[in-house]
Amino acid sequence: MRSVWTAANLAILEIQEFQEKYREDEEELIADANGILKEAKERADSLLRMRNIEEKIQVLYDRENGTVAMDTGKNSQIFRKVQQELWKIPKDYPKKRAEYDQVIERISKEWNYVNDDWNYETGTLKISVEPVETDYTHYWICHVQTFSTDQLCSALCGGTYGNPRRTVSQELADHNGVLGINGSGFSYSSGIPAPGKSMIKDRTVYEDVYSNGNIMCVTGEGGMFTAPAGMTVQEMLQRDVKDTYCFGPTLVENGEAFEISEQFQQTYRYQRTAVGMISPGDYYLVIVDGKGVGGSQGMTYEELQQVFLDLDCEYAYNLDGGGSTTLVFKGRVINSLTDGKERPCGDILYFIDVGDGAEGDEIVIHEDEAMIRPPKRNS
Repeated sequence: MRSVWTAANLAILEIQEFQEKYREDEEELIADANGILKEAKERADSLLRMRNIEEKIQVLYDRENGTVAMDTGKNSQIFRKVQQELWKIPKDYPKKRAEYDQVIERISKEWNYVNDDWNYETGTLKISVEPVETDYTHYWICHVQTFSTDQLCSALCGGTYGNPRRTVSQELADHNGVLGINGSGFSYSSGIPAPGKSMIKDRTVYEDVYSNGNIMCVTGEGGMFTAPAGMTVQEMLQRDVKDTYCFGPTLVENGEAFEISEQFQQTYRYQRTAVGMISPGDYYLVIVDGKGVGGSQGMTYEELQQVFLDLDCEYAYNLDGGGSTTLVFKGRVINSLTDGKERPCGDILYFIDVGDGAEGDEIVIHEDEAMIRPPKRNS
């Protein structure tokens, strides 16, 4: 019996020595296996997404006859969902993406919409992205017209007030957003956007402090204003503020250039992210490349201010810039990133299409309603 016990212990020791000797190989094999499983899941998700797209397209488009269904409220919602799913298909499927792009183009042509790399249009949302190049900078002007002011949204990255920070493209995809940009400045360590400053998201107060005079507010009616110094978050809520951002400075107020305080005095050009408003429901985003990206030098605050004045904006505000500056449109990053990759941020500003339902109750659109143009009538 003792010899069996001794032999068993020797075997255990040999097994432990073997495990220790080849532990790194074992961990590498496990990591490889997990990688294969992850890749398989992503492939399965993509195939399922494409099957869902096919099912929805069959409702809208008869490939055999080349005919398109009528532009009704119900079909318009299906059309939006097709596009949302399309943006999430990986680049590993270029032929399928190209095939679906052709279908989107065919339906858009029939319904009198413009949908391509620089435009998105349905009966409830219209976005155009225009690249602009001067002798010293490159920048992007995004014009956004919404059917409902609820389409202008904000999100805390990761859904929490603090870590984890996430990239704009990741957060935008989770909310089925069409267009999105980075928002407030943030703490690299905690991930909190605008730490120590007034913070409201979706009418929930996360930081209950007085305004420092540099808090951008978005109201439930789609309006924008800068909360004056000393304004409380309760006073903001009484003014129907649903979301706040903090970076600055304010660039335009009441249609006029806003005086840039000493705190923001700069003489050098930089990469910028900014938002402006013509009126509730009618917005401009301006994203500026900088730091020598493609020869671009960026903009000063005064130069950025003039862009919004030329666009006839009633209000404009500068958000976080530099390596945080990110513009995502229809699932792809548009601007040049100074870090060479997206920087995870604390919050984002973005736009959804009506009827998505991702941000709460769906907005009911009647068959005879349209934002961009009068409804078509059968002759």
